[in-house]
Order: sequence, then C-alpha cells, then structure tokens
Amino acid sequence: MHVHQLETASLVLRFDPFSSTVSLKERDSDVPLIQVNHPVFLAPWLDGSSQNVKLTDICGERDTLTFQYECSSFSEMTVQFVARDQEDALDFSCSFVPHGDTHLNRLDLFPEGTGLNFQELVNFRNRHHTHRTWPELLLGGKGCETSTDSTDWQFAPHPTAFALVHNEVSLFCGMLDLAQTFGMRFAAENYQVRHWFLDFGAKPHGLCLRANQRFDSPTFRLYSRKNRDPYQLHGEFGDMLVRAGRIPDPILKHRETWWQEPLYCTWIDQCLGSDARIADELQEQAQVAEENSAVTFLNDALVRRAVAEIENEKLPIRTILIDDGWSVTRGQWEPEPSRFPDLRKLVDDLHEKGFKVVVWWNWAEISPSAVVNPAHLMGKGKLNRHGFRMRDYSNPLTQEEYLKPLFRKLFSSESDCFDLDGVKTDFLADKVHPDMPLFDPSWRGEENYIYHVTRLFYTELKAIKPDAVHIGCAGNYWLAEFIDINRTYDIPSGNWFDHEERARMLRATTPGCPVAYDFHNFLEGMTLYFKSARRLGASVQIGNVLYYRNNRFSTPQITDSTYRKVVHAGLMSANPIFSRLHGLHIPAPVKAD
Repeated sequence: MHVHQLETASLVLRFDPFSSTVSLKERDSDVPLIQVNHPVFLAPWLDGSSQNVKLTDICGERDTLTFQYECSSFSEMTVQFVARDQEDALDFSCSFVPHGDTHLNRLDLFPEGTGLNFQELVNFRNRHHTHRTWPELLLGGKGCETSTDSTDWQFAPHPTAFALVHNEVSLFCGMLDLAQTFGMRFAAENYQVRHWFLDFGAKPHGLCLRANQRFDSPTFRLYSRKNRDPYQLHGEFGDMLVRAGRIPDPILKHRETWWQEPLYCTWIDQCLGSDARIADELQEQAQVAEENSAVTFLNDALVRRAVAEIENEKLPIRTILIDDGWSVTRGQWEPEPSRFPDLRKLVDDLHEKGFKVVVWWNWAEISPSAVVNPAHLMGKGKLNRHGFRMRDYSNPLTQEEYLKPLFRKLFSSESDCFDLDGVKTDFLADKVHPDMPLFDPSWRGEENYIYHVTRLFYTELKAIKPDAVHIGCAGNYWLAEFIDINRTYDIPSGNWFDHEERARMLRATTPGCPVAYDFHNFLEGMTLYFKSARRLGASVQIGNVLYYRNNRFSTPQITDSTYRKVVHAGLMSANPIFSRLHGLHIPAPVKAD
C-alpha cells in the first residue's frame, strides 16, 4: 500500500491508504484544513439522482495525482489534482463518459461529511444596511448555507468562488473556466460539509450529456495564503486568470479620461422631487417599477434644470446620466413621448454645452406592459420564476432585428438617431434560470449567459461609438473587459463606509476596472464619502443637485448654500483631473489593499 502526496509551496494533499482518507494541510504549520473520509471528488448527479461511485485506483506523478472511479452509469471517470508550482496552487477537475443520454444536475466537489478546519466561509455579496460585503457564515454548530448565484438579488453575476478562513490561514476555491452552470452551492454544520456542489440545474433542467461523449468538467483552483484579507485573496485569483490568458490583461485596455470624472445621475433628484419611497432591496424595486412616482417624475425639464444648476454652481461635472424613466417602460426602450418629446434635441443641446449624455438601460428587464416581439423572447414568452419575460440574446434573430437596430438608434450620430454616449446597466440579478430555454444552449448558465450578452452589446456599442461608456455594477472577473467603470450600487443610508468596502470588493473581482462611488443619499457623512473616494482613487456619481436630505429623519428640500458648498468642495477634491487643470494640489490616492 502506497501513500500518495502532492505538494505546493503552501499546501500538501495526501492520500493515506491505511485509513482511505485524503487530507489537505497547510504545509509550514502542518495544520489540517480539509479531511475527506470518502475520497470521491466531483461526483456527478444524473437525472436528479446521486450515483454510486467507487474509487478503484490512485496513481501519482511528480505534479499530478489521479483518482480513478467506476460507476454503472458511466465509465472512464477520473479526477486529477495538478500542482501549479508557479502559482502555488492545486487545480482539480474530472472527466467521464456517460453510457446513455442523460442530464447532469450537479458535481459534488467534496462529499458529504468532509471535515473542515475553518471558522467561517467568505462569500462576497452586495448586502444593504452593512458595510461588510459578506455575511457571517460560520461552519461550527448549526453552520451555514450559501451559494454564488444571484438568488439573493444583489450584484450579478457573482464569480463561482469563495474563501474559507482558519485563523491567519485562508483557503481559496474558485472556478477557472466559464461554464454552463448556476453557481456553487455550499452548506455545512459542525465543521462538516452537508453539500458543496457545482449546480447545472435541477431535474428536469440539467445539462444535456450525450451517450459515449466525454464530459470534461470546469477546473477548480485551490490555494492557501497566510495573513491575507478576502479582498487580497480574490484579487490574486484575478491576477492568476490574467496570467493564464483566461481573461485579458486590463493594462492593455484603453480608457477615456471622461469615464472616471464625476458624473451626475438624475435618480435621487427623481426620488426626492417626487417624494417617492424607494424600497431598499433590489427585488422589491423591480416588482413595483411601473408604479414608481420617481420614474414618471423624470422629464426633459428636470434634466435641463439640473444641468443649469451644474453650470451655475460651476460643478466639475461633464457627464449627465438620465436614469430610469426616460423610456416608455423597461424593455420598450423608446423615449416616453410626453416626458421626452425630442430626445435628440436634448442630447444635441447638452453636447453643445460640453456634456456627455448616458442613459439607464437594462437588457434583462421587461415590464408587463412592454410591447415585445414574441420571436425575440425565451420560449416565445415563457415567464421566469418571477413572472417576467426575457429576451433571448443567443438567438441571431434577436441580435439582428432587435439589439443592433436599438443600439444604432440610441448611439449613432446619424440624423434619425439619438447620439447618446453610453449606458448604465442595472437590475441583472436572478434572471437567468435553468428552465429558461435558449436558442443557443452554449450560452447556458448565469455567469456564462451574462458574459455572452455583455460582450454582445458592448461590442455593438463600441462599433457605433468607440468612446462610449458602459457603466456596470458587477464584480466578476469575466466581465472586466466589458465594463468601463464599475459603480458601488445604491446604498440606502448615510454610511459612506459601505461604498469603500464595496469598492474593494469590485476592485478585487473585476481586475483593472475603475470604481465609482454611487450616490450618497444624505448630507450626513457626505464629506467623509468624498474623502473615502479620494483615498481609494475612485470617482463619484452624484444623484442629486436639485434636492437633498440632511439625514434619514429629514424631509426633502431644495438645495441651498450649505449643501452646494459641501458638494462643490467634495467634487473638486474627488476629481484629480479637474483639480490639476485648476492648479489645485491633491495628494495621490492611498493603495486600497
């Protein structure tokens, strides 16, 4: 009987034939991190059922450890662990050949009962009401349950990755490939795995596998680091993806100067001017979009009033973002005629004054009242689990008949178009479900579908107007090349620190993409908000120049000298480009990590 061992600079993976266990240890301290008593890794569930997978052999080379298995449903199943010395990491993946046509529902990364010597799990989420960007997920006692898909209606798509923490030692686990999957799901109690699997869709909506055709799983990467915070751990994974050529090097991307300047967005003025009560949670906002008074309050006159205020106060803002409410409704992206009777004239007038003009747009949202061609929809109008229709962008018909004409209309400078300068995307969470049929099945999966759609519209946007901006709100490695600036998303409080921590999360998971602090809703904390943005080298997006509130308990009021003074000073200090032009000395930003 032979002991097999695979090592990196910081990890040791060891198979003990006497106890038939596999352990993963931190090399320097010999601290056991994971112990597997039933060493079946990446075990598949087919047609809704787990499979009786048996270990038959283990063979090892200098940098590879291969586990071989047998099962009545498939053959040639192997799981390989490979030491990546240059990255100080272990990669593991599986392959097998199904005997008959079947559907893959999940792959169990580690089996139930696997021991975990960690205190907590870090799974980034964009939560409200707290500056910590991940919930407290404890592994002891009753434990925890979480997933990396967007069912909690926050940033989407989340990377299929998270970290486990043991005192000063952390273990990162992330998927190196885009795949047709719906997140990684995890549950533990009493320091043992209840489930830890990659989700391909529950029965009967799993991934279709054909008889006698080899299935190769995505590759997962494990690495251990000491005294690294979660942002550093996730940031290192992005660096690895760049070095491996899986995502482009962000240094090579051209970025326009104006993308990172302060921006004015109409949204908070819409909310305060209409006295709208906006729900804090994204899902609640989506459900009542058509009944929202803030949407109907937006019009040509409000935009012009805000621009006049910016000019009068000499605010260092050159970009105007017209938010939700400019179109007929979500999904029907035509100017609402009573509110914007001549959008091109508005854009031309703002261009003449030296402004760029961006609009709020959402490729995923379709309101019930929107007039939509059924041929462009998933399943010709099939409703997702929230009761909404979705366009199928994997369908060439949708691309040619809908998206390309829409983007020409919005962004072209031709006389019959609007000559806009970019889009802000929003409300992407929890839309892409396993049961929604696609014209092209290769687009299947939450991360995968959003990646393909984002690449599609971004490519079309840049073909029409190369310097147009895409303002996103997603912390995802694969989307980094298609997001020109990443916003920290609405924060419904006066806690500026929320923005700072979300900025760190976005920087760690969207390599090279600049971050913008989104609206700060109150005068309370606004000075510290600007200082924080400057410290992290982030730009700011101001949501109100016409109305403001002092704090959560105050009522909306028209902007006055007190508010203007704070905003003017803050914008000047938060805009290093503008400040240099005016001879002001602003210190360099402090490195966030």
